[in-house]
Formats: sequence, structure tokens, C-alpha cells
Amino acid sequence: MADMSRQESGGRGEGGDVARGAGFAAAKGAALIAVAIVVGVVLLQVVDDGSTGPVASGDTDRTTTTTTSVPDESTPTTVPTPPKTPDQLRVLVLNSGAPAGAARAMRDALVEKGYTNQGTPADDNTTLATSAVMCRAGLDREAAALAVAVGEGTVAEAFRDPAPPNADTEQAECVVLVGSAVSTNTTSTAA
Repeated sequence: MADMSRQESGGRGEGGDVARGAGFAAAKGAALIAVAIVVGVVLLQVVDDGSTGPVASGDTDRTTTTTTSVPDESTPTTVPTPPKTPDQLRVLVLNSGAPAGAARAMRDALVEKGYTNQGTPADDNTTLATSAVMCRAGLDREAAALAVAVGEGTVAEAFRDPAPPNADTEQAECVVLVGSAVSTNTTSTAA
């Protein structure tokens, strides 16, 4: 009972030690929280460059530093060339099993779509069921666009070796082969 009377009278003894220990633990916890906040702020300043988030989208006063590297002289850089426009592409239309006059009708339809750099339509020595587009190497984008212009069901394929008739003499970059499935209203006997 003597120990109880000491705790009540002045907080000394075991009860006082507990009170002091609790106060010290609270101060220690507060100090750790303060250190954590300071470390967090410092890390945000170091890691966050401000290029993302709501502040970056509306804050025009913020300065951003961009680092660029200069390519090594020995490393070649490739600049993609833009696709040729329809009027730049040299096209040859050949009849490959379509009714007479289909190649000329296709040529005229392609001129209306901007493919104005064309050779004279002719006959091919093959018969195809559907139309096809063949372009020389490196003209894949042009081949896809030309196939769309020719019409539904047209396939793009690799350029033949040997080249189709007249393709080399006309210096054609792309050849349109008009297949037998193409209908035409033309009654001409020419290609």
C-alpha cells in the first residue's frame, strides 16, 4: 500500500516512470513523423519533374528542362520518306482476264481518283479472278492505298519477277491487274 500512496501523491516512483516514458514515446513518434514528412517533400522535389498531373496541364509559368542527345556520327539516322501522292505514283493498268475495255475503264476511274501519272493500258498474259496491285519494293503504303482505290476485293502483292508486260518500258512503280471479276460498261475492244 505504500507504493500506491506514492503514485497518488506526486507521481514519483513506478507511476512517474510510466508517465515520463509515455511522454518520451509521444515526442519520439512526433519527431519520426516530422522526419518522414521532410524526406517525402525532398523526394518529391527530386523525383517529380512536374511534367504530369493537374499542375503541368494548366501551369504555363513552370519551366521544364529537356535533355537531348546528339547521335553518334557513325550511327546512320533514318528519316522516313512520306508516301507518294497518287499523282506522283507511276501506274500501269493491265487487263488480266477482265472483259475487253476494262483496263481502259479502270485507268479512267483511277485518273478521277488522282492517279494521273499513268502509262497506256495493255493486256497482261495472265488471267486473274480478282484484281491485284503490285508495287515495287518500298512502296507498301502506296500499294495499300492503290488497292483501296481500285476497289473492294483487290489484293496487294509483291512485284513479279520478271515484271509484267510493259511495266519496265513504262517505268511503272505500280501495276494494276484487272481481274475477270471486274465488270465494265465499256464496249471498246482495247485493253
